[in-house]
Amino acid sequence: MKLNIGCGKKYEPEYCNIDLYEELVADRLMSAFNLEINDNTCEEIKAIHIIEHLSFFETIYALSEFFRVLEPDGKLILETPDLEKGCQHYLKADAEQKKEILGWFFGIPHKGLQHKLCFPPFLLIELLENTGFDNISNLVFYNDESIPSVRFICCKSGNSDGIGVFQVISKLRKELLLSNQIDFADSFLLKEQEDLVAFIALNLLEFKKTKKKKLIQDLFVELLFKWPGIVKTLLMVVENENFISQVYKLNIKEISELLTKYKIVNILFNSITEAATNPGTQRIIYFSVESFARKLIENLLNSKEDREKLIEKLETLNKSSKDISNKIFSAVLIEREALNLFYLGIKSFHQENYTQAHNLFLRAIKLNRDNYLFFWNLSKTLARLKSYIQAEKVYKKTLRLIKITNVKNKHELKSQIQYEYDWIKKKKGNKPKFGPIIV
Repeated sequence: MKLNIGCGKKYEPEYCNIDLYEELVADRLMSAFNLEINDNTCEEIKAIHIIEHLSFFETIYALSEFFRVLEPDGKLILETPDLEKGCQHYLKADAEQKKEILGWFFGIPHKGLQHKLCFPPFLLIELLENTGFDNISNLVFYNDESIPSVRFICCKSGNSDGIGVFQVISKLRKELLLSNQIDFADSFLLKEQEDLVAFIALNLLEFKKTKKKKLIQDLFVELLFKWPGIVKTLLMVVENENFISQVYKLNIKEISELLTKYKIVNILFNSITEAATNPGTQRIIYFSVESFARKLIENLLNSKEDREKLIEKLETLNKSSKDISNKIFSAVLIEREALNLFYLGIKSFHQENYTQAHNLFLRAIKLNRDNYLFFWNLSKTLARLKSYIQAEKVYKKTLRLIKITNVKNKHELKSQIQYEYDWIKKKKGNKPKFGPIIV
């Protein structure tokens, strides 16, 4: 079978012509990143001017689908606008030509014809290699509409040592999509998920070379507390692979169900908030919570005798944890949640709801102790509430944190914070405005 994906109105004989929106000549309607095609069944795929209509992560999933359905030694032909040459044309063009070139970059405002991202060749080569394609060649040319384009030709090498691993990763992404664990509208979360998928790929590739079982054990320990939802899916796609024994697989599955039931990610997020809020200690707190999680999971996996006590502990921790509803335990997502609370605090501050602003800034600090803006605005809020003793303590923490923070205009910032702090202590001189500050 040969596929022509994103065919539009250009019918290719001897190919199965596929499009998502344009059904005039398409043989089948389906998404490029969710193909209803069996594994290893296609000898060739053409994807002509399709990936620029996808987002960055949608493109990763599309390339992964192309790899999954291609048979060993199958060929992929990919064309997309040449971003670099297009930029060169734009800089030299007159006003009318620039209008036309903008259409190359952004497409037209019609369903399925908008462009989301144009890829420079180096980035597309990197994505192709990370998906498992090799023998990659590229050619710059002009297509029928005189658009500077780049064509990539590559293959899914049947004799590659990593082909089995890359096939597993492609199937994993497919199952994650089908089980609604992937949301392309949330790039923050998806970036963290893709980092863990890459972590899986690296560990499996290394295991293929070395046969060190510890690589697989360490892999599952990390996944069980960072993204427990992926474990069941991964076990399913490696069902017929020789990565782990059946006994170990059953043990992993049992622990995965326990950790999902008792919401391990929630427990860990709450552990971050319950630790001391000393400025500049975020990394220490995060690593200590990670260490706790690893030790807990290693004990659950290795000690049948203590499992009941550990389950009781999980149940107790779960009952006392607030439901944050996060899928992944991640430093980046913790920081994102803290920033959301901070922005809400700034809004409350502007609305002169100082008590609410105080509570929001405090919650932000409990999630991230390394942001001096959180401490500074909390200080200002306490000054507005005339809680001067408390404000003085928080100003001290702000000054301590600004010393170790890599920020522009540090001397100027420090002087401004010091001025407010001195007024809080002495109540002399011109009273600062104590206004909210976001940058």
